[in-house]
This record gives sequence, C-alpha cells and structure tokens, in this order.
Amino acid sequence: MKAFALFTALLTGLLCFGASAFIVGYVTIVDQTIPQIPSWAQGPVEEWMLDIPQDSEALDLNNDGVPDGRNDDTKGSSDNSVSGGGSISALPGPTSWGNYTGPFGIPKGLPFMGPVQKWGVTYENPLHGCGFKDPKYGNHTGFDFPVNTNTPLYSTIGGQVIWTEYTKGGWGRLLIIQNGDYQIWYAHMTSFDVQQGDIVGPGQLVGFSGGDKTSDDQAGNSSGPHLHYGIKRRTGPDTYVWVDPADYFDVTQLTPWGCSD
Repeated sequence: MKAFALFTALLTGLLCFGASAFIVGYVTIVDQTIPQIPSWAQGPVEEWMLDIPQDSEALDLNNDGVPDGRNDDTKGSSDNSVSGGGSISALPGPTSWGNYTGPFGIPKGLPFMGPVQKWGVTYENPLHGCGFKDPKYGNHTGFDFPVNTNTPLYSTIGGQVIWTEYTKGGWGRLLIIQNGDYQIWYAHMTSFDVQQGDIVGPGQLVGFSGGDKTSDDQAGNSSGPHLHYGIKRRTGPDTYVWVDPADYFDVTQLTPWGCSD
C-alpha cells in the first residue's frame, strides 16, 4: 500500500512538473520570438500565440461571478431544416424569450455595410474569423468577424431589442434582437444605438463593435477586437439551439482571415 501511495505521489509530482515546464517553456518561446519580428506585427502575433479561447455559451445567470456550465440534461431539439453547420443545444439566455412576432423574422445577410477595417487595413468584404463549432474552441456557438473597434453594426433581422447590457460569463456588452423563433446575438460591443423595447428593421444601425480588453474592462472574454455574431432558434417551449450563422449569409462574400481573434 505504501509503495502504491509513493508511486501515485511520484507520478502526480512528475505531471505537475511537466505541466509547469511546458508553460514556462512556451512563455519563454513567445518572449524570445516576439522581439525578432517587425514592431507592427508584434502585437497581433502575441495575441495569437497567447490566445485565450472563449466559451461563447457561458453565462452568469445566478450572478455569482462564475460562468454557468452547460446543462447537458436539457438538450435542444434537433433542427433538420438547418443545413451546413447544423446546431448546438443552447441555454435560455440572460432574459426570457420575447413575444414579438413581425415581418423579416428570419436572419439574412451580414451585420456590416460597405468596407471594414482591421489593424488599419481596409477590406472590401468582412473578414472570416472563427466559425461555428470551430475546432479551436471547446464550444464556439457563433461566427467571429475580426474588425476594428467602433465599427458600425447593423441588424440582420426585423425584430424587437430584448437585451442591451453588459453580460457576465464572457459576452461583454451584449445585444439580443428577437422575432418569433429567432434571436440574433452581438457580443463584445462598445456601445448600443438602440435600447430594450425598440422595434428595428433589417439594415438598421444597432451599435458598434468592440472586443479590445486592453482598453475596455467590459469587452468580455475576447482575445482581440472582433464581433461575435450568433443566431439562436427556439425549437420548443423550453428548448433552444444555436444554428450556424453561415447558413444565413453567403460565405463567399467574406475575406479569409483565420481563427486568431
């Protein structure tokens, strides 16, 4: 018994030592690599190499400062009408589902108009960042658009604004617009151009993007300036799924960027 306990303690110690050595080694590599590249690229590369994945499903519904976990005993119904990325079961959200039903109730198109900028470079088409179910994340339930902070954002649906608040658990300033069985979510915003209760139309300005934690303590769990765009669909009285936003716009309209921030 003593031999087994000694073996367990030794193995645990080796694992802890190995993990610590890996972390120290990785940080050292980053520290040695960054100064060797041009100054204009040092910030972006550092963000990429030290990237912290976000769990975009995380909320803090009980307001204890700790993101709530997914309740795997309450799965959303399957949605056979959704193609491409399929669906992921979803939590209810920070507010109850709204009662509004009106025209233009199915999301369509992109939340941007005209060219966008990222790191001082202008792109005719929005950038394609982390996608739905992206393998880089444990549970990525939306679509990320790398874009400068304060980029204008537009509604992709007609509906009622039901949430415009800072939301704990990773979302930062979060906007939710609901119509019938659909909701669209804009996370990591800097400011809102609408308020709860407003009825908006497709293409209406709703706010401005954010995600820069270096200058905004309410940016949420974001590794760099971008818009996290999600579409949630109600599949029953108390069941919901996230669906792939790329099923509701033309991906070929986007400029490939990669899943970094």
